Amino acid sequence: MKIFKLISVLLLSATALSLSGCDSTDDEIQIEINDNSSETEEETENFPTSNVYLGSLKGSMGVGLLNLMELEEKEEAYNAYNFTVSDSIDELIKKFSNDEIQIAAIPTNIAAILYNKTNGDVQIAAITSLGNLYILENGNTIKSIKDLSNKTIYAIKDKAVSEDILKYILDKNSVDNIKVEYKEPAELETLMASGEASIGVLSEPYISTAMSKNPNLRIAVNLAENWNDISDSPMTESCIAVRKKYAEKHPRVFGHFLQEYYDSITKLNENTHETAKLAEKFKIISTAQIAEKAIPNFNIVYTDEDEMKTSATNFLAELLSLNPDSIGGAVPGDDFFYTPPKEKFKVKKK
Repeated sequence: MKIFKLISVLLLSATALSLSGCDSTDDEIQIEINDNSSETEEETENFPTSNVYLGSLKGSMGVGLLNLMELEEKEEAYNAYNFTVSDSIDELIKKFSNDEIQIAAIPTNIAAILYNKTNGDVQIAAITSLGNLYILENGNTIKSIKDLSNKTIYAIKDKAVSEDILKYILDKNSVDNIKVEYKEPAELETLMASGEASIGVLSEPYISTAMSKNPNLRIAVNLAENWNDISDSPMTESCIAVRKKYAEKHPRVFGHFLQEYYDSITKLNENTHETAKLAEKFKIISTAQIAEKAIPNFNIVYTDEDEMKTSATNFLAELLSLNPDSIGGAVPGDDFFYTPPKEKFKVKKK
């Protein structure tokens, strides 16, 4: 049975940093908040359906929604979901500002920036990816991160924490005399596929797309694994973010979404082949063949509550030490982490 809840909305205007390879044109985030919703879930729970508006970046953040998108298309979801999936963080955040999105699958550092800019009015409910950044090589000479010494490499230019993470890993591994040239993700994908670039730092699905065009390419180093070796926390790359007031007013709606999102991720990890078909169908990734190769490298997870709080706090603290602006100047407080108000709203995991 579907339950209708009149919804509050996110009014956010931002340009932001991204871990996923999507560009941002400005270094500052400007955010305006305006909450005009006064209805509570109890006041509206007798209505027959509930419209929920979701936003996500493509790639690792979008694939987690695929099985939920299929469920919605079949009209079998608990809520009535409306999806906005974009390859631009600016476009996605603009839709927040136009009252079009309530919940978003976005980079964790973006959620932290929004929290800091809205005086704590943004929360995260789950970590959904533990790293999607790799060193791709045209050849077979790079065996470890230390082999990058005395070389020229290319990396994605996204004004994102991916640049900070790369510099951090290079420094911690004492990689010397290295030259890094930054390129737009699509441009670097083309350079790697054509063989013009020998070593590149890229994310999926750019990697699998390039590899489909050039059989000499291989993944040489998993930077998420490198990060884990030198850090106190995993690379908590992406998350589910929600405006705090919305989650408080609509715990049943939000709780059902989280359960259906968890189920969607579970199906993704259990049946990559079928989910890859949905990636092409819903235009999250260009082809099912590329999606099937890329999905395992997205490192998709569902981590919530105490484990989420610990790993995300440590990760954001690391980012703060590298570049305070990358998380909005401060590690968010405890109220950054969503906790279901009642046991019945908690996600039931397999």
